[in-house]
Amino acid sequence: MAGKRVDTLLNTMLFIEMFTLNRAWTDLTDDEFFWEPVPGSWSVRRRSESRTPTPFGTGEWVADFDGSLLGRAAEGEATEPLTTIAWLMWHMGSMPSRTVELDFLAGTRSAESGWPSPYLTDHPVFTSADEAVQAMRTGWRALDHALQVSTDEHLERRTRFWGFPDPGPRVAAYQVVALLLNEISHHGAQVCMLRDLYRVRGKLAQFSDR
Repeated sequence: MAGKRVDTLLNTMLFIEMFTLNRAWTDLTDDEFFWEPVPGSWSVRRRSESRTPTPFGTGEWVADFDGSLLGRAAEGEATEPLTTIAWLMWHMGSMPSRTVELDFLAGTRSAESGWPSPYLTDHPVFTSADEAVQAMRTGWRALDHALQVSTDEHLERRTRFWGFPDPGPRVAAYQVVALLLNEISHHGAQVCMLRDLYRVRGKLAQFSDR
């Protein structure tokens, strides 16, 4: 029988998958993946086409990013841009598999290192909807399995979580998993919203012209 920590996290995963991820990843197309809801949206692009000064990625494809703009936005002096589904999948698509690789789930990486964060370690930049969905589905199943074979003793271990720029205070491992599930859930909801807007984009354009 699963312990209370494991059971709570598995049930959280179940609801996230049922009500958010299934809507986010089922039959996702490349047109939706790269659709820019407004001019100036951040997306995934070839490095030569990137529109931002500090994009993430080490290869030909990068994810738009502007650290200075986000700093001004945090101070209320700028507005964060909307992002495409491609950008969101870069941001959170690898999080499930990277969570599995943390030491308290029998992996070799530490939460302190920032391994699950796309801002602190190099995450793959997906260049198609199929690639992103496959990676996320595989990671999600692996995380489900890792939790099922884990114990509350493992999940109550104290660990440092990453901070900016230094690691934060020590917290229980289950809190790290809960935070990452929240990250996946709310960005998954953004993907659902963008898919809804994509389906009615023609009607929105007609409305804006009136």
